Amino acid sequence: MEKYAALWEPLQVGSVTLKNRIVVTAHSLQYAVDGLMAQQSIDYYEERAKGGAGLILTEAQAVHATSKGLALRCQEGWREEVIPVYERLAQAVHQHGAKVFVDLSHFGVEDANTMHLDNWRGLWGPSGLPSTTYNEIGKAMTHEDIAELVAGFARSARNAQVAGLDGAEVHAAHGYLLCSFLSPLTNLRTDEYGGSTENRCRIVVECARAVREECGPDFAIGVRISMTEYSPGGIDEDEGERIVKYLTDSGIFDYFSISAGNGMSFDQVVSPMTIPGPVLVDLAVRAKKVTNGLPVLTANGITELSIAADIVGKGQADLVAMTRAHIADPHLIAKAQTGREQEIRHCVRGNQGCIHRMAQGWALTCTQNPAAGREALLGIGTMTRPDTPKRVVVVGGGPAGMRAAETAASRGHDVVLLEKGKQLGGQIKYAARLTTRGRWAVMIHDMERMLAHHKVDIRTEFDATIESVRALEPDHVILATGSTWRTDGFSVKMAGRPGIPGLDRVQVLDPIEAIVSPERCGDRVLIVDDTGEYTALGLAETLAGLGKSVEVVTTGLFLGENIVLNLDLGHLYPRLHAAGVTLTPQHAVGEVNSEGAVLTRIWDGASRVVPVDSIVTVMLRDPETSLLASLQAEFDVTQVGDCLAPRRVDEAIYEGEMAGRAI
Repeated sequence: MEKYAALWEPLQVGSVTLKNRIVVTAHSLQYAVDGLMAQQSIDYYEERAKGGAGLILTEAQAVHATSKGLALRCQEGWREEVIPVYERLAQAVHQHGAKVFVDLSHFGVEDANTMHLDNWRGLWGPSGLPSTTYNEIGKAMTHEDIAELVAGFARSARNAQVAGLDGAEVHAAHGYLLCSFLSPLTNLRTDEYGGSTENRCRIVVECARAVREECGPDFAIGVRISMTEYSPGGIDEDEGERIVKYLTDSGIFDYFSISAGNGMSFDQVVSPMTIPGPVLVDLAVRAKKVTNGLPVLTANGITELSIAADIVGKGQADLVAMTRAHIADPHLIAKAQTGREQEIRHCVRGNQGCIHRMAQGWALTCTQNPAAGREALLGIGTMTRPDTPKRVVVVGGGPAGMRAAETAASRGHDVVLLEKGKQLGGQIKYAARLTTRGRWAVMIHDMERMLAHHKVDIRTEFDATIESVRALEPDHVILATGSTWRTDGFSVKMAGRPGIPGLDRVQVLDPIEAIVSPERCGDRVLIVDDTGEYTALGLAETLAGLGKSVEVVTTGLFLGENIVLNLDLGHLYPRLHAAGVTLTPQHAVGEVNSEGAVLTRIWDGASRVVPVDSIVTVMLRDPETSLLASLQAEFDVTQVGDCLAPRRVDEAIYEGEMAGRAI
């Protein structure tokens, strides 16, 4: 499209010509088999090449056997067995006009050395310091170790070049081994590899020079840098600029990929929904001042083509990473270029299907896009049309029902979507009303546009009954009626009691009621969280913003246990404390008496009383299945989403997709 013209301009990166300015940067997929990239990864990358990406980076390829335990299924680039796999990757990506670079990495102490039984070792690092993530003390590398590392970079790059890949990126960011040498926080050496900026850069230059000498001038070489670590005593922006200038002056690199953060500040690297916009662009602008015209790439949080085009058009960066945007919709470029921009599914930056799963060592997928990681099964071209279209009635207009209706209609079925409320979106529409969580509404709008595109017959404020469904004469019914929050205070962690004693003494609300009608909460609110998810903390922030006194209690070790890996807590906790919210982990509500709620410490029974006007129970949900038996008696019925079992939106959308394909 003309308005994005700046993005479609080709760019020369060393000897490689990129067809546009959009990059899918290195990100962990966790699809490896026996330590090598698998066909699942190739399918994933090819889908993004089909969709129009100009440059694709592989996920981190370890350059040495001492780098294996960042996660269970890391990939090894130093082994020659990877060459035929890379050959298939090159062929798959090149046939769609994209280029592919290998990401050359060593994780250093960001590694669990005993993860693999056949590879226990001392972790390599510049100094004998532990990782703040894995808390294992590393071994200060000897000169012999450094020589092995340098050789590993060269060998891994050679494997990629021989296989036909177009270039390599030396990963010196994010607290990995080379970054830890660059950082004065973790590099305490007193030899030629420590101290001054020049000395700390020495190992990066040696590794990159070895790649250049091995692969020659026709193989593009870039470097990824954390231009600031957001950690006191680490690389700050001034030092980051000095590092970029020194590496530029080395004459080795063809481009610079500017990022930020380390193991302690990774929430700045893949910023969550809480943090809006492209937060690292200013770093790219600063880098461009010292890179002597070499291309500079900026990353993190760029989810809209309009923002990417603005960055390139203003000259703030030459290349723009839209990595999570491509996880959500690998065809966003092709859609924009062919007048189908309204069909783009946008990344909501929930970090649930991507970074949360990756950090657990689980295979990557996407909340919005269940085809991510399942390209062979669900990718473009896999949708089949039925021999005989059917009349499909979907009961429930939450994410599961919306996706089921869209998918079924896209295959040619005649679909009616029934929703009891005035609006579609299910419980997600309420989540979008919480402070900083507005991007959930983007997902709803994406699905609404696609329902309209496929001409789904949407009927809101429709109270479905067996009679009203029967009148629609369906061939198949998809039940997506969701779940309801319980307000009896029952907790499986205290299953010996039916609920919170004395709960009838106080106003009790479920989280949706509190979001919709916060005035019912009164001035003093106690939120009881049994989920470990965002809802309780997001509600606390929202109510505190309305001037209410809020305390959140959980029996868990800390509030938000299940969202640590979404990278929200580092941003959310400071805001909660600033808003005066009291966080009380490791406590249960023992009872409610005339004085208030009695909070009891789970370890020893010590108690205190909290005067409250209301209690909000963010605890159990029950599936809404009141129609199920009567529908099953007359029709073929598929249950999807929370009415099958209350879970996250990721499962709801996946099940909706699969139900729509199965009819």
